[in-house]
Formats: sequence, C-alpha cells, structure tokens
Amino acid sequence: MSKKTSGVKNAWGVVKTAQHGVESFPGGNKKNGPGGQTKFAEVQQKHLEAAKKLAETYESSSDEEDVSTTEIFESVLKGYSGDSGDLRRTHQFLENAFQSGAATCLICIGGIKRVDSIWSCVTCYCFFHLACIQRWANDNIGQKRLRQADEASSPGFYTNRGEFVPRKITPITWDCPQCRHSYGPEEVPRRYLCFCGKEDNPQVHPWLIPHSCGELCQRPLEPVCGHKCLLLCHPGPCPPCPQTISQSCECGKSAKRTIRCSTKSWRCQDKCQKILSCGVHKCNQICHSPDSCKPCSRRSVHRCQCGQKQEERNCSESVWQCATVCGKEYSCGRHRCEKRCHPPGECGDCPQGLPRSCPCGKQTSVAPCSEQIDTCGDSCLKQLPCGDHLCLDRCHRGECGACPEIIEKRCRCGLHSKQLPCHKSFTCETKCKQQKDCTKHVCNRKCCDGNCPPCDKICGKTLPCGRHKCKSNCHTGHCYPCNLKAKVKCRCSKTVIEVPCGRERKTRPPKCHLPCRRPSKCHHDNPHNCHQDDCPTCTKKCGLFNDTTKCAHPCEAKCHDAVLVRYVDKNWRPAGPWDVQPEVTEITRLPHPKCEIRVPVSCLGGHETIPWPCHDAIPRSCGRSCGRELKCGNHKCEKECHPVKDLQLWLQQEACDECREGCKRKRPQGCSHPCKKPCHSDPCDPCTVATKTACHCGLTQVIYRCGEFFASDDPNAKETQLSCGNRCIKNYPCGHRCTSTCHSGQCPDPESCKKKVKTTCKCKTKKIEVTCEKLRSGTFVLACDEQCSAKMAQKAKELEEKMAKQREEEAERNRQELEEFERKFGKKKPKERKRREIVDEKGTNWKLIAGSAVMAIVIAVAVYIFLFNTQ
Repeated sequence: MSKKTSGVKNAWGVVKTAQHGVESFPGGNKKNGPGGQTKFAEVQQKHLEAAKKLAETYESSSDEEDVSTTEIFESVLKGYSGDSGDLRRTHQFLENAFQSGAATCLICIGGIKRVDSIWSCVTCYCFFHLACIQRWANDNIGQKRLRQADEASSPGFYTNRGEFVPRKITPITWDCPQCRHSYGPEEVPRRYLCFCGKEDNPQVHPWLIPHSCGELCQRPLEPVCGHKCLLLCHPGPCPPCPQTISQSCECGKSAKRTIRCSTKSWRCQDKCQKILSCGVHKCNQICHSPDSCKPCSRRSVHRCQCGQKQEERNCSESVWQCATVCGKEYSCGRHRCEKRCHPPGECGDCPQGLPRSCPCGKQTSVAPCSEQIDTCGDSCLKQLPCGDHLCLDRCHRGECGACPEIIEKRCRCGLHSKQLPCHKSFTCETKCKQQKDCTKHVCNRKCCDGNCPPCDKICGKTLPCGRHKCKSNCHTGHCYPCNLKAKVKCRCSKTVIEVPCGRERKTRPPKCHLPCRRPSKCHHDNPHNCHQDDCPTCTKKCGLFNDTTKCAHPCEAKCHDAVLVRYVDKNWRPAGPWDVQPEVTEITRLPHPKCEIRVPVSCLGGHETIPWPCHDAIPRSCGRSCGRELKCGNHKCEKECHPVKDLQLWLQQEACDECREGCKRKRPQGCSHPCKKPCHSDPCDPCTVATKTACHCGLTQVIYRCGEFFASDDPNAKETQLSCGNRCIKNYPCGHRCTSTCHSGQCPDPESCKKKVKTTCKCKTKKIEVTCEKLRSGTFVLACDEQCSAKMAQKAKELEEKMAKQREEEAERNRQELEEFERKFGKKKPKERKRREIVDEKGTNWKLIAGSAVMAIVIAVAVYIFLFNTQ
C-alpha cells in the first residue's frame, strides 16, 4: 500500500487522513497539538450549537398542532341540531383527518398527513393521495385504451353459420381502489379541492379541519329532500337531514307532527283495518302506506278449482290449481278435456271439432271431431332448427328432423372450411396464439373465434403489502391493493384490531385493558394492563427481610428487585473525536436500604424513650444526671446517664456513684446542730450537745441537752426545764411584781394582784391603803369632805398669788432688757424722741403679750392639777 496520505475535507474544515488515523486541522500541526486542540474544541462547540438549534427549530409535517380538537369539532358541528348518534360516521372521518397518518392511502399503503394533497371518493369517502389516485386512474385508462385498440384491429368474427358478430367495445373507465365505483376519463382528479369542492388547494389552518375550506358544506343531502348540509366543510358523508317538517304518518290518519326530515316517514300505532283482497279479513298491520297491504296470511282449508283436492293454504292463495287433468268428456262423447284443474263447466267445446289445418298448415278444413285431418301431400317447408333452410319432406306429423343440407362450413377461427351437413358444427384443431386480455399468456384455445376468453390463470404477483400474492385472474397493470386485513395484537394477543394488510408494522398495538400476563420481575404481584414495553416499575413496598440492617422489620422501601440502573463504563475509550460515551443501562437488584422505621429507643439510664431510625437504634447517653436514689436515701446519683441493668429500678445500681456527703437531714425544730455521722437513712442519733440559755425571766442560765429537750413533745416539760425556779421579775399591768415562779409568756392571772396601795380622795387631802385588786375593780372610792374643800380653796389662792408675782417679775425683766438694748443700739438725739416714742409704744406691746402667755400657762397647770385630784 502506498504511504501517501489521502484526505477529505469535511464541512468543518477537518481533513481526515487515512494514514495512522490522524486528523489535521487548519492552523495546527495535529489534533493533539496546541493550535489543533483549540480549533477542534471551537469546531465541536459550533457543531453542537448548530445541532441544538436545528433540534429546537425543526418541525415535522406529521406533528400535530397544539390546538383543541374538541373546539374545532364543536365549531364544525354547531350548525347541526340533530341527534349526535347520526354523526358517528362523520365524526370518524373527522378524527382520521385530524390525526396525521391515521387515514391510510390504499394505493401506496402510506399514512395521509395533514399537509398532503388528497382526493376522496364520492361513494365510500376513502382518502387517497392526489398523486396516487392520478397515477392509478391513468394506468387503468391507459390499459383499457390499449385493449380497445386491440379490439378495434379485429372488429368482429363470423359464426359457424357465417354470420358476422361485432366485438363488444370495452368502455374506458377507472375504478375506486376500495369500492370499485366507476369514473369516466373526464373525472380523473386534476386539482386538490376541499371536501365540498369550493376551494382549490385549501391551506392548513390550525383552527380548521385539514383539507377543508372552513365554509358551509351546502352539498345536497341524501336521500334527496331539498335541503343542504349545514356543517362546515367536512370529510365523510353528510349526516341525515336535521331540518324539522310537519308530516303525517304513513297511513295519513294521524294529525301532522313536527319531526326531522331524515325521519319523516313515521308510523302511528293504529291498525290499517282495510278489507283485504280475500274480501273476508281485515289488515291488522300497523300504519303503512295506502294500497300496500300485504296478502292475507290467515290459513284455512281451501279446495282447488276443480274441487277434487283440499289443503291448508293462506287466505290470499285460496284460488289454486292441483295437478289433476280434468278428463271430462266433451259434448262429442269421443274426446276428453286435457286441461289441468279448472272450475267445473269451463271445459268448453271439443277442440277437435273446431276448424283445423294439415300438419304443414297449408290447407284448412272443417270436419267432425271424429275424423282426422290427413296430410296434404305437399312439401313441409317449415323452418328447420338451423334457421337457414326449410324442411323438404312431405307434409308430416310431428317435429321436423335435423337439417340434411350439405354446405361448406368454416371453423370458428375462420382458417379452415369443410363440406358438412348443416346441422353439424365444425371446429379445427388449430390453437389460438393470440394473447389474452392480460397481455401475458397465449389463448391456446382450439379454433378460437377471436373472442378469447379472459385469462383464467391466477396473477400470483406479490402485493404491495409484501405478504400476500394477487389471487385475481391474470390482468394488466397494477394489482389491486391487498383487500385482506392484518391483525395487530397486543402483547397478550387478547385484544386485536384489524388494519389494511401491510400497515401492521407501522400501526401501534391496540390498548389492552386486560391484565398483563408477563411474570413479575420482583417478588410482588404487580397488576397492570397489558402493554408493549417493559413492565412499569413496581411501586409496592419491598416487604422482605432487611439483610442490610438485619432487624426484625420488613423492608419499607420501594420495591428494588428490578431497578433500571444507569452507569458509565470507566473502561470506554472513544474511537474518534466525535464519539460520545453511551449511557449504559442495566436492570439489576439493589440491596436493601437501611431500615428507617422509627422504633422507641431508651437512653442508657432509661430517662427518656424517643423514636429513632431502626438502623441507628442504639442506646446512648441522654446527657442528664442518673438521678437514681442512693442507698443513703437522701441523695441521687449525679453521674451522667450510664448503663444500668434494670431501667425500671430507680435505686442505686452497680455503676452508680457512692454517696460521699455528710448527713444533711433536718434536725427537730429548734435544734441547729448538724448530724456528725456520714449521710445515712432515718433516723439521726439524738443531739447530745449541751446548750446554755437564759431562763424565762432572763436572770439565770439554764443548761440542757439539745436532743432531750427538742425530742420531747410535752410543752410543760420544756417549760419546766427553762425555768430557774425563782420568782418572776415581770410586773403585772398594774405595775406590781408577778407572784409566780419563772415562766414564759404573759404572767398568769394578772387581775388577782393583792398588793397594798395608797389611794387619796379627789383633792388628795385624805389618804388610805387598799388592795390593788379592789382599787382596779373600781368598787372603792374615797370621797372628799369639808376639810378637803377648804384646803382646795387655800391652794387656789396661793397659786393665784404666786402667778401674779411671777408676772410682775417677768414684766420687770423685760423692761430691763429693753433699756439695755436701747442703750447699746440707740441713734442721734433728734431722732431719739421719735424712736423713744416708738420704742415705748412697742415695748408696751411686748409686755402685754408676754403677760398673756404666762397667764395662760398658769391657768392650764391649775386646771390639770384640779382635774387630776378629782379623779
């Protein structure tokens, strides 16, 4: 092999060389070079962007427009007010027109798209591609014209009698591939018209039916009633006329009612009751058109016309004839009636007595029926069966014999001749070498008259479906499309639809509503309808033993026995720069996921129980203190939550800490000394501390043991221990000392004080000693006498004199102070008089005020003394 490098430059400027598979780029040495690598990346990115743009902007002609077919159907049918059931066939054609590829062209066995030019048959309304039907029609017309030309070359043939029989000229027509409706050459479609024929080349509009103009159809309805179709231009047949008319029933007896034109022939429920042709019975049929009563169907026994036989027959067949010959003698007495069953007395005259002719019919004579007419002796001259010659025998009775005339006869093909009696036919042994109408096979018929019979061989060509062969007689041109139906089955073969043969590979299998019969790939029953692709993923829970966490719970995850897993092959190496690593998929069984069922998990110390995923359900420390009661009964374990044997036991266990604190129990009320023992359970030892405290009266200290003192519940005992035994130093409310021994609280019986006290009369002149109890009770009062009154008057007088003296002394003292003040702070002499006058005036005022104040005080003190003495 030559080492020269041959390369082809592609659309991106990449030159692929055949040597070593190296690709070179413009502007770089090799693909792996710095410049080549950059150029390659740029070209690749440009190529990907162009492909993405093409994928986004590409629109297939077979794609359906995003419009609502329901709205279009409603707009097409809005002018129709009839029964929706009458639109069933039209609706089917509408659906086929909307769905690209739903309608099939029977000529090319291809789907008809919305943008294709079509032609529809006026009889079966089947769709065909316009180009296909034109080719089909032209082929049929061309074949028939060739056959007509062959027939024109031999206009006819001669029979064995020498008569010329002209050939039948085959009419030039073409047929619909489906319904075989014949069309003339002038009816070959040349234009793409809408369904109603108003518009040429109708444009595809998203809100109109494909191949329609969107105008009213206006085609005459069938059967012809004078109305026109009110739907928008549509495929398929026009629905029955929905117009309303007033129409009576078929018999015309009922009143007119308003009904639809398509059902204008209606029947009432009345019976006809007309006398039938039998003249006895009445018509019992429900309403029907006049003069259309059926023959009477009542059965009864009827005699024949001759009356010899009887049988059960319909009333309408009461007049009938049996097979018996009459056999009655005519009036001549020699001959009998040879007529078949007839009414009596209708035999008539003897036919032998009427004017008769000889057998050849040349001579006529009248003779009695007893005489026989003889032959005339002339030649018979009747037309022989050959139709060309006459009978040359003498007049004879009966039929003439075969024609004995010797003539030259030609065979049917006209190639040979021979002298033969006229009644014999002549055929030669020469075989016809003319081709039959199929233009493929030779006639080979012996002595063919030129009108070769149609080819009786089977065509045998493979039809366009590719599965069957043409079973028609041998013919020219294309074979008719396969008229068989192929079955398209669902996966389970229980639901079957029929499609034209050859379309089964392009037709989607039917939707089957039966359950899928394929075994499930997982351990569940996965019920779903029959389908073609892989079974849908099982949506049930796994339910198997979870061998991942090995717990007692069944796996609650979605079934994972058969899961489509996508992965990338790490060992894949690209063969070229444009190769993209394919995505590898595999249906495999995934392991069970970790059990996520929430289970109650208690902490190590049993303080709390919370739901936790099963795979992680391990007891942990909750972080709280243990809290279990220690053996001392006073404290709890302060250790952080730790494992214990019995979670329900809240007493000290092996892992709990020992109590290291002293006793902190409360002492009896009043004891303030702590227990010196380590922390223990009840009870503490009695307190032995000796306590000094003052007695109740506070003069003497009393010593007692704390445990003995506060342990006793007898208040009298505590009272006795704190008493010093001396007399109480407290005073009664009356002011005398308590007579009881040292005690706590209030002194007892303060009202019983027996202390002697002095009391005076009201003026305090007389005095006497009485008990405190008697004085406080108020029962004893010392009254004043005359001596007391005189003494009181003397005291008042002395008091008044004393107060007057005090006033005078006070006034003198004030005057001296004023003079001293003026002497120290006096002014000039001219002003002295005025000042002195003022001072004198003011000094007088001060003395008056001071004297009034002293007087008021003296009076108040005297009143107080007087009142105190009177009490």
